[in-house]
Formats: sequence, C-alpha cells, structure tokens
Amino acid sequence: MVKVLVLLLGLYGQSLFALESSDVLDTRILKVYDKNILVLNRGLEDAIFTKDHIKLTSSNGFIARGICIKTSMMTSHWKIYRVTRPQLVSKDTLYKLRSINQSEMPRVVKEFSEVDFSQYFNDYGDKDLKKELKLQETRIAKYDLPTDIEKTNAFKEPKKSKFEKFLTKAFDPDQIDKDLEKTYINIFASPLSWQTRYNQKENHYGVSIFNVGKKYTYELNAIEAQKEVLDPVTAEGYSAKSSFYEGRVNINKLNSFISIFSEASQNREKIGNTYYPYIHQQVGLLGITLHLWEGKPNDEYLNFSYIPVFDNFSYSNPDTSGESILDREGIRHIVRIKYRNRIFKNLHHDIDILYSKYNMVEEQDIEVEDTHTKVANTFSYHLGNNFYGDYKFEYEKDELRAELYDISTDNLIQSLRFRYEFSL
Repeated sequence: MVKVLVLLLGLYGQSLFALESSDVLDTRILKVYDKNILVLNRGLEDAIFTKDHIKLTSSNGFIARGICIKTSMMTSHWKIYRVTRPQLVSKDTLYKLRSINQSEMPRVVKEFSEVDFSQYFNDYGDKDLKKELKLQETRIAKYDLPTDIEKTNAFKEPKKSKFEKFLTKAFDPDQIDKDLEKTYINIFASPLSWQTRYNQKENHYGVSIFNVGKKYTYELNAIEAQKEVLDPVTAEGYSAKSSFYEGRVNINKLNSFISIFSEASQNREKIGNTYYPYIHQQVGLLGITLHLWEGKPNDEYLNFSYIPVFDNFSYSNPDTSGESILDREGIRHIVRIKYRNRIFKNLHHDIDILYSKYNMVEEQDIEVEDTHTKVANTFSYHLGNNFYGDYKFEYEKDELRAELYDISTDNLIQSLRFRYEFSL
C-alpha cells in the first residue's frame, strides 16, 4: 500500500516530492548501458523521480554527475555526465547519491529531461534486482574480502587446544546465570505402592529441586520410604525402610543433537536386620546424551544416553544373617532411553528404560552375574493449581539380589504419587 501511494504521489507531484538538496542515499550500480546510462538500486520508494539531478561520490571523492531519465519502484536509470574518474565506477562499490537539484545542468544533458525514455532500455524489475544483488554479494565475497580471513587482525584468535575450545563453548557464565533463575521445587508423596517381591507394600515421600534452562540444567532428588514385607516362606512380617539421593547436571546441546552430563547417587535399604544395600554409591563424571527426536523441549522428546560410573556397593552377608558386611568396587555401564509425549493437554506419558552392567576391576567378594534392568511407564496428569497426579507401572530385574537371597529376579511395582510443584 505504501509503495502504491508513493507511486501515485510521484505521478502527480514529482517536483514537490523530489530529492531535497540535503538528501544523501547509499546506492549501488546494478547495470551499465552504452552512452553512460547507469541503473541504480534506488527508485520511487526513495523519492527519486525523473529529472532529478545528482552527483555520485565514494570514499575516494567525487565521481560523476547525472540526471534521472527513468524510474521504477526500486530502481532508476541515469544519464551520467562529467565523469572525473571512470576507473572508480564499479558494480562492487558503495556510493553516496547526493541531490544537486538546485544546480544548473548543461544544455545537452538538460535535453534528456524532455524525452520520454519509458519505452527504452530493458525493464529492470524486482526479480532482476534480487538476482543482481545476489551476484554482487558473490563478487564481494570473492574479490573484496581477504583470501584468508583467519590471518586478518579482526579474526585473529590466540591458538587454543581442543580442550580449551571445548571449555569456551561449553561454559557461558551469562547463560548459566539466566538458566539458574528458573528454579522449581517439587514436593511429592505416594500413599501406597505395591510390589510383587515379598508382597511388599510401601509409602514414600520426597522432594526434588530442579531448573528449566536453555543450556544448563540440574536436578536434585531425595526419597524416603517405609515398607512392610511379608516373607513368603515363614509368613513372618518385617518392617523396612530405604533412602535414595541423587544429583545430575546437564550441559545441553553442544551441537544440534548432543548433550553431556554428570550424575551421582546413593541409596540404602534395610529389611529386618538385613541391608541390601548397606550403602550403594555411584558417581559418573561424564556421560553423553543423543537427542534422537524432539517435538517441544522438556515436553516431547526421545533421548538415548550412556555413562560409565564408579560403583561402590556393600551388603549384608547372607550366610551370617546380616551380621557382617561385604563390599566391592568396580565400574558400571549405564544405558538409558527416555521417551516423553503429550497425550492430551494435561496428560503426559513417559517411558524410561534403564540397563546397567557391572564389571569388576579385580576379584572380590561378589562373584555372581550383576545386571540391573528397569522399565518404567508413567502417566502424569495436571490436576490444576500446581498439583499433579502420577501413576507408575515399573518392571525391575535384579540378578544380584536374586542370587544372594534366593528370590525371584523379577519385580513388578505399581505406585500412585501426588506432587505439588512451585517456582522459587
């Protein structure tokens, strides 16, 4: 609409809205015709009309004078005269177009203003302009820039090792401050949980602290549980309790699909007089996450991760009714797949598959096979006012526990959890 208005005003009042003597515009030469006819990338939308009188200058000074003989919305044709330095006329140069409408022009040149050139010269429309500008950009990149940018002072950087370059890319203090501002607390409790192992019933509670950031995220979790266990052989009941603590730090998206992370955890569980484990500590310094698919960040995704962890594990000796403690140290390899999607507006679905394999660093007390597998299927519903309800169905396979205490390797867990989430 603006372009049409400018065109109409140009047709009915060119002398009123022509270039003022104080006007200065940056311009480039798009095309050169015979007899010193130039096409410039300025037109009606820049208030340029036929009979306008201008001079061209560059950083090297005065170049030429000219009169406009044809104009369109984005371009204009000029009869150039009094060219002082022809060698400085180039399509690759940025010029200053200065109005000199107040200056008298030579009689021969003035006659050009009396001729209608609208039917002459090839039409130079927007399509041609874009093509020409693209060619200019190519020429500038090829000829006007240094052949080796890295050797110029503007682009020189001190030589850095690969590790130093990694640190520069991975740690941005400003971004860390921004990401840590969005911190949340999640308080949760499960009134009831059922497990097929020992016909176990459980209630647990805990707290999570985490942030939602673009590049840097962390999560701290603490869970305390109280359990009632029924011995399937003696029908004797036992009370049990456990605690679990973990922390995780992520540096997200080092490139479009790779993130890195560190994590640590500790847990303890006591059933009667038996500890399994007495203490179990895992520390992973560096893991990698592959972002296989992402719909909405933190809302829809499919991730694959791997991390090796230092594994320190101790437990009650089954041959002494829990009176002595055995321990071992080694490396555990943890592979994990996480999938999350939104089913409805307030309903999310999460699948978490974990497989961990233990490797002993030397011959120790525990000689049996030790792999641990978990598959968790969780549905989370937003109840409103920062309240959420979660139903979780989990399958667990623990070969070490089964071998030591002569129980089934498999365990099915169902739990219902309610949580309240708020920001700091």
